[in-house]
Amino acid sequence: MSPRLVRLYPGWWRRRYGDEMTALIEDGGPFRGDRVDLVRGALDAWLHPATPSLIPPIAALAGGGLWTALAVAVVAQPSPPDWPGYLLELVPLAITAALLLLVATLGCALRAGDERWRAVALAATVVMIGSIAWIAALLLTLAAIADPATLAAAQSVAMLGTVTVGLVLLRAGAGWIGPLLIVAGAAMLVPWTAGWVAFGAAWTAIGVVLLRDRLGHVDRGMRAA
Repeated sequence: MSPRLVRLYPGWWRRRYGDEMTALIEDGGPFRGDRVDLVRGALDAWLHPATPSLIPPIAALAGGGLWTALAVAVVAQPSPPDWPGYLLELVPLAITAALLLLVATLGCALRAGDERWRAVALAATVVMIGSIAWIAALLLTLAAIADPATLAAAQSVAMLGTVTVGLVLLRAGAGWIGPLLIVAGAAMLVPWTAGWVAFGAAWTAIGVVLLRDRLGHVDRGMRAA
């Protein structure tokens, strides 16, 4: 088997294990002919890096902050619009926040662990389908095409997916992330514009927890070194 398959692994993994793996392959060790396991291992290394990625916490903080600002602007209106409550001038902010929070939700889902991969895959699929439909409906709203019922339905699917990810993480014992995701998704399922503030606040809190965990992981790694 060609040692080139080792290049599928991320840099941190190659620095730590690359020479040993290459030597085993070249010597015709137990990895001969087992390309599927090598590819699967590479995917796992990318999904579960030694140091948690900064992308999910940054996406959660940015998305939560944007949504909180949007929510405050909507709630502060003399007569808040009917649910789903979007003001046309704020739709670009909503689209940006929805994209960021999709990334953050998928990043959170990976914290459930490999033993719950079926539940994670199902929850992530619902989130992706719902979020893509939600973003598409927002784009159509920006073009004055989508109707409120379509937008509300797409948004609800995305939020059900968020709640599902939260439930999986809650069962996995992943700290505060699961309960906060459940709060975030449930807040947006309530036909009340003020629930948007809770949604944004919950995502901001998730970003803080993710960032704290990431910094703590780096600190422990430095002490161990």
